[in-house]
Amino acid sequence: MQEGDYTFQLTVTDSARQRSTAEVTVIVQPENNSPPVAVAGPDKELTFPVESTTLDGSKSHDDQGIVFYHWENISGPTTVQIGNIDKAVATVSGLQVGTYHFRLTVKDYQGLSSTATLSVTVKKENNIPPRAHAGGKHVLVLPNNSITLDGSRSTDDQGIVSYLWIRDGQSPAAGDVIHGSDHEAVLQLTNLVEGLYTFHLEVTDAKGDSAVDTATVEVRPDPKKNGLVELILQVAVGQLTEQQKDTLMRQLAVLLNVLDSDIKVQKIQAYSDLSTAVVFYVQNGHPFKVIKASDVARMLHMQLLKEKADFLLFKVLRVDTAVCLLKCSGHGHCDPITKRCICYQLWMENLIQRYLNDGESNCEWSILYVTVSTFILVVLMVSLGWLCICYCKRKRTKIRKKTKYTILDNIDDQERMELRPKYGIKHRSTEHNSSLMVSESEFDSDQDTIFSREKVERENPKNIMNGSVKNGVSFTYSSKDR
Repeated sequence: MQEGDYTFQLTVTDSARQRSTAEVTVIVQPENNSPPVAVAGPDKELTFPVESTTLDGSKSHDDQGIVFYHWENISGPTTVQIGNIDKAVATVSGLQVGTYHFRLTVKDYQGLSSTATLSVTVKKENNIPPRAHAGGKHVLVLPNNSITLDGSRSTDDQGIVSYLWIRDGQSPAAGDVIHGSDHEAVLQLTNLVEGLYTFHLEVTDAKGDSAVDTATVEVRPDPKKNGLVELILQVAVGQLTEQQKDTLMRQLAVLLNVLDSDIKVQKIQAYSDLSTAVVFYVQNGHPFKVIKASDVARMLHMQLLKEKADFLLFKVLRVDTAVCLLKCSGHGHCDPITKRCICYQLWMENLIQRYLNDGESNCEWSILYVTVSTFILVVLMVSLGWLCICYCKRKRTKIRKKTKYTILDNIDDQERMELRPKYGIKHRSTEHNSSLMVSESEFDSDQDTIFSREKVERENPKNIMNGSVKNGVSFTYSSKDR
C-alpha cells in the first residue's frame, strides 16, 4: 500500500439471496521515523599509570534500530589508539596524563544520526598510605589457649600486597603460630600461656608504603588453677585409650574416697616417650566447689605409699600439683618443674620447718641473720666455756693457799724461830713483825724477797750467836736481793 486513503466494501448474501453491504476506510499516512539517541557516558577519571580503558555506547537506542556506530577522539593527546572503533564498545589505549574527549556517532537504517561525547581524565598517581587494623584487645581464659587475630580490615587505595605479624619483645615467648599465618591477614595462635601478649601488624601496599597497628592478647589464669593435679603414668600417650581413661578415673575416685564427687580431666599430654601426664581436678558439693590440688595430691600420695601402690591401671611415676602454688615467703620463686622454692640472694629455706615439721618449701630465713645468729651463738658458747675454766682454776688456787697459824708460847721461842715461810719464801712485812702469830697467807707470791742465811751472816757476822739472829737486828733488802 502506498500513502493515501483506501475504502473497502463488504457484501454478504443469504440463502434467500438477500444482501447486505458495509464499507471500511484504510488511510495510509507517510512514515514517521524518529532519529536515534546516542549514549556514551559516564565520564571517567583514571590514575596513571593506568593507560587503557573502554568506551561503552551500548545503551544508545532508536525506534527502528541502530545500524552504525563510530568513535573518534576530538581532543587530547593524539597518541591514543582506539580499538573496535565501529562497535558499540570500543577500547582506548596509550593514555597519558591529561583530559580526553571522545565522540560517539550512531545512525538508523534511514540515515538519521545522533552523537554523544564523554571525557576521560588521566591524573598523576597520588598514592595514599595503607591503614592497618590488627583487631584491638582480646582476653583469653585458660585452659583455652588458642586465638585468631583478624587484620583483614586493613585498607589501602590501591590494595594491600603483604601482611606481617611481629611479636613484641616483651611478650612471653610461649605460643605457636599455626601454618605460617604470621604472613597472612589472619594470625592463628595456639599453646598460649598466662601473660600479656602484644603483636604488631605491618601492612604494605604496591608502592612500598606501610602502616603498623597493635593487637594485645591478655591470657588470664585458669580459675581452677589451684585445683589442678598432675598424674604421671608409665604409659605412652598413644597407648592410652578412652576406655582406659574412664577406668582410671573410676579407680582414682575409689582411691581418693570421693565417689560422690566429680573428677574432671582437663588435658592428657605426653610427658616423655614412655610416660603420660594426666591433668585433672576434683569438685564436689552443690554448687560444685573445686578441692585444693595440694590436698588431693597429698591424699593420693599417701594412699599410693600404702598397700594400694598398684591399685591404678598403670604405674604412677609422680603425683603433684599441676602448677607450683608456693609463695616462697615473698623472697623467691617456685620452680615449675621441681615444685620447690628457689630463693633470692641472701635468703634460704627454714630448715626446721622444711624437714622437721614436714612443711612446704619456703624462703623464710635471711642468710645475714642466720650468719650473725650463728656467730653470736658460737661466741656465747666459747665465753661460757672460758668462764667455766677460769672458775675451776680460781677454786683450786684458793684451796692451795689455805691460811695456817702457829701459836708462839713465849718470846724466846720467837727469837729462836726463824720467821721463814714454807719453801723459803718470806714476805717483806716480817721485818718488824712482832705478832705472836705468823700467817702463811701473808706471803704474796714467788716474787717476794728471798733472804738467804749466808747473806745475813756475811753482812752481820757479829750479830750471829749460836746460829741465830739476835732480837732487834733488822733485815735490809733491795731489788738486787730478789
